[in-house]
Amino acid sequence: MSKIGINELVNGVLNFFETVEACKEFASCKFGYGFIARSTPKFRAPQTTAREWLAEFGSAMPNIIKVTKVTNARAYDYGKAVNRQLTKQGEAANFESDPMNGYEWIVPNIIKRATASGSMQLCVTFKDGDKTKFETFYIVADHFATDAEVDFIKSHLYVAPCKSVKQTNMGIEEKDILQVRNYKFSNIIAVGTTPEVEEIWSKID
Repeated sequence: MSKIGINELVNGVLNFFETVEACKEFASCKFGYGFIARSTPKFRAPQTTAREWLAEFGSAMPNIIKVTKVTNARAYDYGKAVNRQLTKQGEAANFESDPMNGYEWIVPNIIKRATASGSMQLCVTFKDGDKTKFETFYIVADHFATDAEVDFIKSHLYVAPCKSVKQTNMGIEEKDILQVRNYKFSNIIAVGTTPEVEEIWSKID
């Protein structure tokens, strides 16, 4: 496999049918899958820190893309997984997950589609105690972010609360709380087994 550059990372798209078939295989097996996705990070009130951004990048808000590698992911059924954890803790398994209003599964627990717009998302469900790993880097305009730029970006990121109050109130420890992250299907760069994704990641240059 040849090197993967910024253009492929920013503009690359997957074959829908091949990806769905691969995800069906992942959903039916026990081994971990992985993927690489791009996204647009959210920042804390960037308009109030425009002078800082201008000093760092020469622009009040440069085009920044976050590229994330996820490995050892599992296709958890959210509600069933939470109830398994409750049973493991000796608690009543009476957790009820919220309904997926406006969505339907294309591949259960991995790919979902908005019934109104048809837009799709790839979902990853994980716990802090899992082997699921996230690794990221940033692209700023036309180059990979330098260490100093990464430090600046991370210091301005908006960090949304991601822990489930509902699970916490049921007595589930923080490391065992089930979390979900959704990525736009159109922003998925690669999907495969964890070794396949690791190989692709190593070719980014």
